Amino acid sequence: GGGGAGLAAAISAAENGASVIIVEKLDILGGSTNVSEGALNAVDPVRQGAQGIEDSVEKFIQQTYEGGHKVGDMDLITYLCENSMKSVEWMESLGVEFKDEVGTATGALWQRSHYPVTPSGNSYIRVFQSILEGNDKVQILYATTAKELVAENGAVTGVVAEGKDGQKVTLHANKGVILATGGFGANK
Repeated sequence: GGGGAGLAAAISAAENGASVIIVEKLDILGGSTNVSEGALNAVDPVRQGAQGIEDSVEKFIQQTYEGGHKVGDMDLITYLCENSMKSVEWMESLGVEFKDEVGTATGALWQRSHYPVTPSGNSYIRVFQSILEGNDKVQILYATTAKELVAENGAVTGVVAEGKDGQKVTLHANKGVILATGGFGANK
């Protein structure tokens, strides 16, 4: 998918030497990230410290677990909370600009939400798209819907997709397939 998660994964893969094909069912990139507030939660001693906000990764882990009705996978929650500031820093290195002050996103339990300087998650998409469109290791297939995963010997090795004109496209991966979909609520 060509939303925020898929584009970030594509950039990271290309940075690490992979050739990438993004399969996006819409005619534009961004998915639900385009219409989000763009809040990214992370413990940030610099921004939070300047605002007098005391926080910790442990507090972030506990609040994330409790906010998820205590059913989340603690290993995944811990990984998310311990590495979220690295994601903010990585996005800044790409050219995303965050406000100097953090806030509290709707439904959040603490002031650790980083917001882009220009409002909305579309700010991320514009930066990601400019990087990807200028990279010869990346191909973007617009208006192409993934229909099924191709598996061989218990491993996902590709995807079967359908273009806007109904043409079937089968893509085979040399090293891996990243499935980054699901944020576009109630979309079929």
